[in-house]
Amino acid sequence: MASKKGKISKGEIVQKAEYDPIDHLNAIFSHPSTLSSISRTSSALDDYQDELDKEITALVQHQSVSDIESVGSIRAAKDDLAELFRKVEDVRTRALQTEEAITEMTADIKRLDNTKRNLTLSMTALKRLQMLTTAYEQLRGLSTSRQYRDCAQLLQAVIQLMTHFKSYRSIDQIATLSRNVSDLQRELLEQICEDFEVTFAKAEVAQRKGMLAEACLVMDSLGENARSRLITWYCNTQLREYRQVFRSTEEAGSLDNISRRYAWFRRLLKTYDDEHAVMFPAHWRMNEMLANAFCEGTREDFRNILSKSVRRADGQSLNVDLLLSCLQETLDFERSLERRFSSTLMFYESRASIDTFNSDSERAPVFSQAISEAFEPYLGVWVEAQDK
Repeated sequence: MASKKGKISKGEIVQKAEYDPIDHLNAIFSHPSTLSSISRTSSALDDYQDELDKEITALVQHQSVSDIESVGSIRAAKDDLAELFRKVEDVRTRALQTEEAITEMTADIKRLDNTKRNLTLSMTALKRLQMLTTAYEQLRGLSTSRQYRDCAQLLQAVIQLMTHFKSYRSIDQIATLSRNVSDLQRELLEQICEDFEVTFAKAEVAQRKGMLAEACLVMDSLGENARSRLITWYCNTQLREYRQVFRSTEEAGSLDNISRRYAWFRRLLKTYDDEHAVMFPAHWRMNEMLANAFCEGTREDFRNILSKSVRRADGQSLNVDLLLSCLQETLDFERSLERRFSSTLMFYESRASIDTFNSDSERAPVFSQAISEAFEPYLGVWVEAQDK
């Protein structure tokens, strides 16, 4: 019983943290009859002590071995960590080297792209320069032989090609070629104007109107200034006789002959329709420009005539009946011009509104009061006559 109780105390009580040996002994020897088992209990305690010593010794030995292994593991872990750091640094170094290599490769690719683009631009510029040089030589030959239809097409190509070389004019060869093209344009302009002047002076319009019509195509290619110059010359040439015959200082320029003025211009328009219209492109509207020039000149003539009539030295006043008659004929003439050009005016006004084209030669002329405006300041004479 004592042995059993010793085992119990050994297994349960001794291992408690609040173990009290007095309480333990009282529990073992709780009765006088148990005193006989003192020797056995002492032997059991000695055996238990020996077991504990063995366990402690084994644990101490195991812990010593474990401590050595732990130190080795820590050292190994430190070595592994150092190796890991070295590998990370190596990877970082390689990454930087790779980045530098990629940057260099990208820079090389960029340089190659720039070289390719510059080479393409150079080849394109060289090809255009070759085309321009060839076209210029051909244009010079065509202008000399007065093949104006081909000149017009080739001139447009030359002008278009020249726009690509504006930024290269600092180069001597390009600057020289640019000057040559400009000189050729001026020569063409002067040559065509001379052709018109000679043809009209020699009255050879019928024989050369085909060539002159093609020359007008070149004037279109030369631009607005060239076209305006030819239009102005033509109008002045056609109205030269009118201005000489109907000068305000001549008898034919008086108000009595106003009907002759309008008849003269109607004959001029008929001559234009029959002989000259085929020479000029329809979009020039040369007959309308001619009518405008006639109206402007006639209006100024009437202003001078009426002004002189009011300031007559003999004291005679302006003839009211003659004034009204001239005004009526003038209004009738203006209406006839409106009727003649009304369809053309509507066409070009609608086209101008679409294309927003505002050049002077394309602006639709207006004939209402184109001449009769000169009479307005003198209508008071008629009012005074009515009051009398």
